[in-house]
Amino acid sequence: MTGAVAAPQKASCTRKKNERKSAIKEEYRQLSSMLGVMNNLRKQGTLCDVILVVQGKHFHAHRVVLAAASHYFNLMFTTSMLESLSKEVELRSAEPEIIEMLVEFVYTARISVNSSNVQSLLDAANQYQIEPVKKMCIEFLKGQVDATNCLGISALAECMDCPDLKGAAEDFVQIHFTEVYKLDEFLQLDVAQLTHLLHQDQLTVRAEAQIYDAAMRWLKYDACNRQRHMVEVLGCVRFPLVSKTFLSKTVQAEPLIQDNPQCLKMVIGGMRYHLLSLEDREDLGESSRSRRKKHDYRIALFGGSQPQSCRYFNPKDSSWTDIRCPFEKRRDATVVFWDNVVYILGGSQLFPIKRMDCYNVLKDSWYSKLGPPTSRDSLAACASQGKIYTSGGSEVGSSALDLFECYDTRTETWKVKASMLRARCSHGSAEASGLIYVCGGTMGNNVSGRVLNNCEVYDPSTQQWRELCGMRESRKNHGLVVVNHRLYAIGGQGATGGLDSVEYYDIASNEWCAAAPMPWRGLTVKCAAVGDIIYVLAGFQGVGRLGHVLEYHTESDRWVTYTTVRAFPVTSCLICVVDTCGVNEEEDMDLVDSQTHAGAKAPAPPAASSSFSSEERTPNPGATPALR
Repeated sequence: MTGAVAAPQKASCTRKKNERKSAIKEEYRQLSSMLGVMNNLRKQGTLCDVILVVQGKHFHAHRVVLAAASHYFNLMFTTSMLESLSKEVELRSAEPEIIEMLVEFVYTARISVNSSNVQSLLDAANQYQIEPVKKMCIEFLKGQVDATNCLGISALAECMDCPDLKGAAEDFVQIHFTEVYKLDEFLQLDVAQLTHLLHQDQLTVRAEAQIYDAAMRWLKYDACNRQRHMVEVLGCVRFPLVSKTFLSKTVQAEPLIQDNPQCLKMVIGGMRYHLLSLEDREDLGESSRSRRKKHDYRIALFGGSQPQSCRYFNPKDSSWTDIRCPFEKRRDATVVFWDNVVYILGGSQLFPIKRMDCYNVLKDSWYSKLGPPTSRDSLAACASQGKIYTSGGSEVGSSALDLFECYDTRTETWKVKASMLRARCSHGSAEASGLIYVCGGTMGNNVSGRVLNNCEVYDPSTQQWRELCGMRESRKNHGLVVVNHRLYAIGGQGATGGLDSVEYYDIASNEWCAAAPMPWRGLTVKCAAVGDIIYVLAGFQGVGRLGHVLEYHTESDRWVTYTTVRAFPVTSCLICVVDTCGVNEEEDMDLVDSQTHAGAKAPAPPAASSSFSSEERTPNPGATPALR
């Protein structure tokens, strides 16, 4: 009976929606028809009761139409202003072509916004309070923001009281600062605008040396007039964050700094910071606070020392590049990345491997450290706040362990932590919001032990474990990655064989939910996440391996198979995401092209010019945008 009652109700709702849509369309048609008639009357000068006069040109119109479209004209015509009774209304400081376009828009709701007229249209729409045109101009300018005009558009937006446009332009400046500061618009900033910009934490740079470079470019562009601002400008540079090599070889050797005792004092303060031990470095507030870091993510896969058995996958263009790897492959090891270094832990060859192999991705150098206190394989690891946490695993020929250990990358020491609630091996481990999650795996013997769906989480602040809701399916050798506060468990081996199922754990609700299954079923899955996309790059089916790269788009719950991009050939590889956009002390020098400083010195500051010409409404005309 319930279904029988629901069907007519649903049909009734659909009918009402359709009726509303039809009514809206009819209303729009009638309004368009009426405005069309009024526009024809306007063009003929019929029934018009006001003439807008702009630089000697006359535009006939109807007061009621202008008042309906513009709050400015509404006040003018409905209050006791002189214009409310005048036949002619003169609009000073307006352009005839722009007023003609606005009047046409008021009657037709049509207007063409382009790079030639957008500033004038925005200026007029803002002055005469015609909001739809203002919004169209703002959206157009948002689409035009680039490195050559973002600073000018930001200044224009502030003048025109357009917070959305200003926010979009400032976001672009922050993200693309390393491009912006090398262009002319940056050099035209006044000192207040410059220091406001350089103080921002959100500037995205590879190293603080680029902030120093930006400051010096600006100072040297007009050294005679700007040298008096040196202390104020260089005070924006966080010298403790500049490498000691760059401080000693470049900054300290700069003649302008050598001649300024206060600036030299800032540099020496940065050098002293580097002489302190990590434990003794006190928080210096803004001067030691990191800025937003530029990232260039790659997915690293390590399969042994043979050619092409260690490679980077670039998610931007789905390309593969080789990594030099001098070490033999480990069986059932794990890998984690932290602060420019890849750590390969555990595993075995003929015997358990005690050392931890480390690869500095920036220096392309390998070295070894002391590995976990208990040598074992089939363990899992993840990193959080400078510490590497290893969980579970099994010693050769033995049952799964409940071991949990922590390696401090700063002190290079290992500590044994509280054991997991359940022994497991061949499981997954991931970090989210500072907590360590472990999911699945097998208990007992790695070959014949029972496959688990059990999950638990460790809180480093309390040093305690807590059991979580179990996965929908038991699985081991699966992928486990974090995307947008969700843990995704992908494929792996279940109780009866390989899995294509995917599920995610919602951290807030402590609940596992099903997601779209993989277009491939694997006993082992090697995957990693960059942004909102999970990449499956290697895997084993039992009788074959994954042939092509798979992508899972978490936002749309959709899988894509890239038939033109081959998967990684070593199915028992190690996989992790690395950031190759870091900086060594030696590389600080490469980021800052010394020749560009000389280039910035040569020309005298040109007379300010701009493709925008909005009289006094645009401050600092040298920084206005040049749209293309």
